[in-house]
Amino acid sequence: MAHECGRQDEGRGFDATRRRFLRQTAGIGLGAAALSATGTTAAAHDAIEPIPPGDDTVPKVILGKTGQAVTKLGMGTSWAMSPSFVQLALVSGVRYIDTSESYENGQSEKYLGDVIERTKMRDKVFLVSKNASYRQAQGSNATRVFEDRLDRSLERLRTDYVDAYYIHGISGDQIGMLRDSGVKQAFEELKRKGKIRFAGLSCHDARLVEIVEEAAEVGWIDQIMIQYNFRVVDGNALQRAIDKAAKANLGLVAMKTQKGAESFADKVARFTEQGIKKEVAAIKAVWADDRMHVVVSEMTTRSDLRENIAASREPLTPKEARLLEEHRKATAHLFCHGCGHLCETAANGVPVATVLRYYRYYQAYGKRNQARALYQALPPISRQLVEADLLAAEAACPHGLPVARLVKEADAKLS
Repeated sequence: MAHECGRQDEGRGFDATRRRFLRQTAGIGLGAAALSATGTTAAAHDAIEPIPPGDDTVPKVILGKTGQAVTKLGMGTSWAMSPSFVQLALVSGVRYIDTSESYENGQSEKYLGDVIERTKMRDKVFLVSKNASYRQAQGSNATRVFEDRLDRSLERLRTDYVDAYYIHGISGDQIGMLRDSGVKQAFEELKRKGKIRFAGLSCHDARLVEIVEEAAEVGWIDQIMIQYNFRVVDGNALQRAIDKAAKANLGLVAMKTQKGAESFADKVARFTEQGIKKEVAAIKAVWADDRMHVVVSEMTTRSDLRENIAASREPLTPKEARLLEEHRKATAHLFCHGCGHLCETAANGVPVATVLRYYRYYQAYGKRNQARALYQALPPISRQLVEADLLAAEAACPHGLPVARLVKEADAKLS
């Protein structure tokens, strides 16, 4: 199956992919002593002096076929950020900013626009925004839909162009859009008018593999942002899809890179004992994959910002790689891996992976209001959990999650 997310720890495919990951991390092992030298415990990071501002604070990479030199660390903006914090990120050297018309109901774009205009840093920032209202964009209607929404974003952002414009959160049932000549023409027209420089998409759908493969084939997509973290490096089908995208020279941007690193406090004592912060190790693990260009991180505190900037300049050490792998194995049965195509059929169509993702927003990220709003916006049929066969969904989970309990907990907290 092209979009498998199954038992990859069984058989030679998993072993080969895991060896590749460990080989990558071991190959940069000369930095092993750097961890203790830079002080990666939370207490030590709190004591670190602010990194001097400058264009070279965060290392830069060439973003695939865009040919653009961008900072390898990007700032995510899907939270209620303050303009002063955005400005701090910019002057600290983070010059890749990712936003969307849907983040904070457009307020994120507005705050960004205010800061970029005030600091006069537009020419120093690679700015990405996304269209979340594209469901009716097809054929001859596509240009009108995309341009109308983009114009509203540009007004909030106080700029006449964005560097990249995405189809936001594309799902498996929308994959046909990538072959739609009208959609392709819409993005080409936006480029011709100078309103966008590059076209892209974002995705963390259960059919991610198919979407990545399609994006690599169609020719008009310049960059993609996908869920990628230390928990999914063993997905053989996903690895093959990323190889295909890299061969097509797409700009590859990772999101949700610390997924699952922020929780399971009772499982991370070994990180603490050895002076390692698991979130820092997790983000460095993504950069250890040389196919990935940019990590977009939702940094909400000055400590987050300092730690991630420092991490962008340090390699993943063998010790960090080993502890992450041990942590992954110890918690794999507690964490939804997003392979909803395996359990949702058994659950009579209840979007199990989506419900558990919203529950993760509530539990681990502290986004309680947003999580409730997202859950309550699901169609009523999607929340008919009493009728769903959650035990069958649980049996279908290749990672042994207690699906029935977790979904019912989610419903109780998010309803």
